[in-house]
Amino acid sequence: MSATHLEPANLTQHFQVQAAKVFDAWIKPEMIRLWLFKSPESEIIDVEIDAQPGGRFSILEYNKQKEYIDHFGKYQQISRPGLLVFSLKVPKHFSGETRVVVQIKEETDGCLLTLTQTGVEREKTEDHWRYILTQLKTILKP
Repeated sequence: MSATHLEPANLTQHFQVQAAKVFDAWIKPEMIRLWLFKSPESEIIDVEIDAQPGGRFSILEYNKQKEYIDHFGKYQQISRPGLLVFSLKVPKHFSGETRVVVQIKEETDGCLLTLTQTGVEREKTEDHWRYILTQLKTILKP
């Protein structure tokens, strides 16, 4: 099945904080180190962010197997606090380039984040995103 015909990963997560705080966690290196692509078996050792349309990012993970895993891509759209669109490559986990869309909508009791990833098998990424969004929720407790 070609990448254009793959079923996308779609996840939602409610946060009890304002949308701007959730959005900033996606683009501020000091916040990214705490949750994005981090697992119980790894740490984020380097974060490079150029948070503007066309800007690049690299998030370097180091795991207990002594492997370096780079998560990198380019920002396509940035509209604080409601929209972040970027390409993502993680050669260690999947081939090719994917597209991630993060939408954040204000609600009366916080905000709702919707994440959609296309271009890779949903089964390869959906559980990882679910875990990652749970970590974000933990660090953004009100």
